[in-house]
Amino acid sequence: MNKLSMMAVAAGLGVAAVAVPDGGAVAYEFTGAFPGGNCAVMAQTIPASKLWYGHFTGQRQWGTFQEQIQTRTVEGCFKSRGECDNWLYQWRSTYQYNFWNDYCVISNQPRPRRPYAG
Repeated sequence: MNKLSMMAVAAGLGVAAVAVPDGGAVAYEFTGAFPGGNCAVMAQTIPASKLWYGHFTGQRQWGTFQEQIQTRTVEGCFKSRGECDNWLYQWRSTYQYNFWNDYCVISNQPRPRRPYAG
């Protein structure tokens, strides 16, 4: 499958197209925030040692005149670190302010959340 058809498939699935520049680093393209996989369902078929858990909390301006702040916390599970990192990129792009508690770890069990102080 060539690069163009792979990007078309990724776009059709709602996943960001991934470009790999000459330096080898992965660059994500914003395609919109999307929910992560259901951890309980995925843990039935994938061992925890191979399942990536993602967590994101962030804020954005909201309202008619952008006068309000909206906070969002989401979590999900993924088959690879790259899928989880891409998911975080999409949420960071949508909720650009104060993302203070976002991470990807191998496990279907979330780490304890620290409360937001402010």
